[in-house]
Order: sequence, then structure tokens, then C-alpha cells
Amino acid sequence: MFSFLKSKPPTTASVADQGVFIEVARGKTLLEAALEQGLSFPHNCKVGTCGTCLYRLDGGKISELTSSAMGLTQEQFQAGYRLACQTLPKTDLTITLDEALKRTQPVVEVGGRVASLAHLTHDIVELRVDLDEPIRFQPGQYAELLIDGVAAWRSYSFANPPHASNASVHFHVRLVPGGQFTGWLFAASRLGQAVRVRGPYGQFGLKPGASPIICVAGGSGLAPIKCMLEGASPEARRRPVIVLFGARTERDIYGLDAFEALKNTWEADLTFTPILSAEPADSSWTGGRGLVTDYIQTIPDIDHAQAYLCGPPPMVDAAEAALSKAGLTSDRIFADRFFDKSRVAAA
Repeated sequence: MFSFLKSKPPTTASVADQGVFIEVARGKTLLEAALEQGLSFPHNCKVGTCGTCLYRLDGGKISELTSSAMGLTQEQFQAGYRLACQTLPKTDLTITLDEALKRTQPVVEVGGRVASLAHLTHDIVELRVDLDEPIRFQPGQYAELLIDGVAAWRSYSFANPPHASNASVHFHVRLVPGGQFTGWLFAASRLGQAVRVRGPYGQFGLKPGASPIICVAGGSGLAPIKCMLEGASPEARRRPVIVLFGARTERDIYGLDAFEALKNTWEADLTFTPILSAEPADSSWTGGRGLVTDYIQTIPDIDHAQAYLCGPPPMVDAAEAALSKAGLTSDRIFADRFFDKSRVAAA
């Protein structure tokens, strides 16, 4: 009697040829469960848009938050591919992934308080949160923030590299017109406000090697690039770096002091070039104008570099295409697309 009131046991997703088993609690997506267990499941947007968390369903039954067909090609969907961020297992599953899962830092959730808010531009602030407990993360990863009663969880990249305590973390937050979270944050002083922080997420970060580094960032996409370079190892600091920062006008530029400081500690050449796409022709600006893709074409010996791209998806897509055209293969291009979740739910 009343057996329907009993909680259902978790399901298990077995990853073919890897000996990895992901236990998925009822109500959790396959991606959420994998990340909570410290597995490096590929992901980016987590809302079914980017297609990064692609896997092939070989056995078992699932339901979906939204159909994976929305984020996949017709050929992928017909071949049995699905998106882990939309997958709610109904039975035990057997799945196939194209890349090996590794153990990373498990996702944790901790409390904290807003310690400072500093304007970087007219629509980007640096938010510093002092945590009740430290979070372990790698430069390039991101966390989710929650203010009770304001909005749902929102994702922001760590803007400062990890330190010994990791008890204070920084994020660059851009004002989204009509956004619930960002509108609230920008409206008044929020010092002392309680905030929940959950993470780390993501696999974006500097890869091993000795080749030159090309970074392309737009808007608050500069945060993970800055974090990644500031947290670079002594060996990585011997690699030449070109940073192209795309912005609309001069008032959208920030990071000049931070990258000047980086330049002074970098052993190889490091250049930071802002490029403005909508600066008035009669302004006093003497720096780069146009699109970052115009400047990618001028980089010498690009075919053996590593490229790191962060920012709005259209900019990242255009930069990927320009890099490929210039001779850089896809395995040397690493991207972190900043999806505006206000398109799915108010930001």
C-alpha cells in the first residue's frame, strides 16, 4: 500500500568502453549527475543550445526537458545522439562518449556574501564574493550564483586565479537589458548580500604545450582569459601570447592595467590589442578598428598556435571560422561561448 509514495532509486548510466558509471538521482539530468560526481563531462551552456554535451544513447529509456533535436543536426538525432543537459533517465542507460571522462573537482555549493562591486565599464562590474568555505577550481572554469528571491542560478567565469584559500572569488558581470539578476545587481549597493555559489564547472583552460597562444575575447569574455593567464605556470609564461579584445566603443574597454601587469611578469612577448567595431570615425581613438576576425588574418605562423576564444557565440563562431581559414586545425581551438540565458529565462 502507498508504494507510489516511495522515492524511486537512482538510475545508472554506464559509459561504454570506459568502465565509468554515473549514478543519476531522480529529477537530475545526466549532466548534473556527472558534474556533481566530479566527472569531466563535456558541457558549456547547459540549456540545450550549444550541443557540447553530446552523447550517443545505446540502451535504456529517457525523457527530456526539451527535445535534443533542437540542439543537434537531423543526422545526429537519427543516429541516436542526445544532449546530457536535457536527459532525465527513466531506466539504467548505456551511453557512448567521444572523449574519455576524467575525475575533476566535484561540484560543491557554498554560501558567501557580496564583498565589493567595482565598475569596469558602463555595463560590466567586477563582483567579489567572500565565501564561507573555499571552492577549488582551475583557471578558465566557471561557477553558478544564486540570490534567493531574485532569479534562478546564473553562470559566470572566475575572473581571478585560485589562491591558497580560494575564500574570495571574483566574477565579471555584464548588465543584461531587462535581466532579473543583473538588473537587481546594478540597481543599488549590494554589499553584504548573501549569495550561493556552486561549482566549479567547465573544461576551458590553458592546455599544455610550448606553442604560441592566441586569445580572442569579447565583452565579459575577457574574465576567463585574464584568469587563465594570471594563473599560468612558469613554463606557460615562456609562450608568446596575443590577446585580441573585441569591443564596440572605447568606453567598453577594460583590463588595460591587468594586462599591463601581466606583460611585466610574462617571460615571452605578450600583447593586448583592443579592437573597436563601432567607435565613431571622428573620435580620438588611434587603436584597432573593425572586427577581431580582421586581425586574426594578420597573425604570422598561426598554424601551430593554440587559440582560446571567449565571449558572445557570434563572435566566437566568426573567430573559429577565421582561424580555420588561416590554417589552424580544430584540435588547437578551444572555445567558451557565453550564452545569454535570458533567451531561455530572464537573466
